Amino acid sequence: MLKRPAFVKQFRQLVFNKLLKNKHKKNEIELQHKTIYVLPSKLGGQFLIIALLNFVMGINYQNNLILAMAYLMVVVMVFAILTGYKNVRGLLVKYLSVKEDYAPKAPLARFELQAKSRCELVKLINNNIESEAVSLQSNEKNSVEIALKCSERGAYGFDRIKIISHFPFGLVSVWSYIEPIDTVYVYPKPIPTEKLDTQLHDNDEHDGDNAQIKAGNDDFYQLTSFVQGTALNKVSWKHYAKTQQLLTKEFTSDTSQELALNYNTLTGNNEHRLSQLCFLVNQLTDQQIAFSLTLPNKHITKGLGLSHQETCLKALAEF
Repeated sequence: MLKRPAFVKQFRQLVFNKLLKNKHKKNEIELQHKTIYVLPSKLGGQFLIIALLNFVMGINYQNNLILAMAYLMVVVMVFAILTGYKNVRGLLVKYLSVKEDYAPKAPLARFELQAKSRCELVKLINNNIESEAVSLQSNEKNSVEIALKCSERGAYGFDRIKIISHFPFGLVSVWSYIEPIDTVYVYPKPIPTEKLDTQLHDNDEHDGDNAQIKAGNDDFYQLTSFVQGTALNKVSWKHYAKTQQLLTKEFTSDTSQELALNYNTLTGNNEHRLSQLCFLVNQLTDQQIAFSLTLPNKHITKGLGLSHQETCLKALAEF
């Protein structure tokens, strides 16, 4: 199969950018007159060539039946163009979210389609990757997922997504575009590393010792009898004022370890280190252990939970 020269693709992209400008650069678009484009499909082009040949033959042989067939074929094409345009007019396409993934898997973008009237055989295309075709009843909503063409670690802007239908007969291509304003992240591929305690360094408050489990000081747990030598700031003076009894406040914390991930303490090339850090971020999050992350260009303070995990993974993807 012959490939188009690179300059043809670049010229086509330049022309499209000039014509389309930024009217498709949004997270939600309703297909109307100014955002719908209609041209004969490849099959439709062949159909028109046959109609033209029939016309030439009819003129040459003065055969009214062949001429009538040529005219009928043109009428069918005009009908297909009008019907195809009406099919997608009023279709609302809304970007919902993107499901990030780990390299080399491509993330999935999720869109919602809503039709004002019956809409047939609409699909999304992104760089030759097609979604499934969907048909919608009047005022029906349906979600569509499409894989994005970015499988290497990094942060990407959205490509222009084509919304297309070949209804009816496959003779015409009726299409539009949507270009969501969002960033797509592909995280490093997690690579299991050695024992956790040999790959981590403590925060400064531990004076360089190995990671230790310590009593928490975040949430109140219980009152216990005062023991000689206990710090006075742990005494419940409110209870002492009421009962004249010395009681000690004990606290607990969900995060029993405070660990620090550091890019410079790992071995291997850049991608290998990032993959190890990705594995450790996921492992510590699963174990509900608070940690910080230090990269050569960024430091993320200690945190815990899915939000902190997402922040760290995005930093690894962007590095």
